[in-house]
Amino acid sequence: MHEQTYEETIPTGHGGHTPHGEEKQEELVRAAFDLIAERGFEGLRTRDVAARANVTVATLHYYFPTKEHLIRGVMAIAMEKFRTRMTPYPETSTADPRTQLRQVLQFRQRQMRETPELYTVLLELTTRASRDAGIKAIMRESDALWRESISRQLRAGVEGGAFRPDLDVEAAAIVLEAISRGRAMLTMVNPDLLVNERIDAEIERWLTGRAEPQVR
Repeated sequence: MHEQTYEETIPTGHGGHTPHGEEKQEELVRAAFDLIAERGFEGLRTRDVAARANVTVATLHYYFPTKEHLIRGVMAIAMEKFRTRMTPYPETSTADPRTQLRQVLQFRQRQMRETPELYTVLLELTTRASRDAGIKAIMRESDALWRESISRQLRAGVEGGAFRPDLDVEAAAIVLEAISRGRAMLTMVNPDLLVNERIDAEIERWLTGRAEPQVR
């Protein structure tokens, strides 16, 4: 599957195909991203985006004819930020399957602590995706990439005997995606609610079929 980059997914306006135009587009999208992180979609005003990027509203409309074009640009840059930060930690590549999966599942927790504004914007975009086919398509592609990465690790664990031989890998990947996203979102509301070691132990218990959780 081809992984689109920010430059490939951002909608282009009249001047978006020149180096100067691409630079100006990126400035406008980053300004919109920051405003959504600060105020949510309800507080997103094109005049404020233009002011933050030091351009006129007419210039903003030149590059982004509609607010929807601008929002889809924000979606593209949010997913680019998310993918860029998904580079595996050095210890992940050499870890055993259970440790490797645990590190990947904890990734969003670390990312949430390091870049909370990214998750604020992603939450806003997730809500809007139900009404915007363009945003939904971008999010579905990114989610599919994440699930495929988890599925590969699960398959390797099943083949190596680390996980249950009867594990439904595709279904498990979807459940793990839901758990990972849910943990990140719950952290935004109640950071003290989630005890990582206990949750990870229960996940491991389910995946391995062991009778007792092994908290580390």
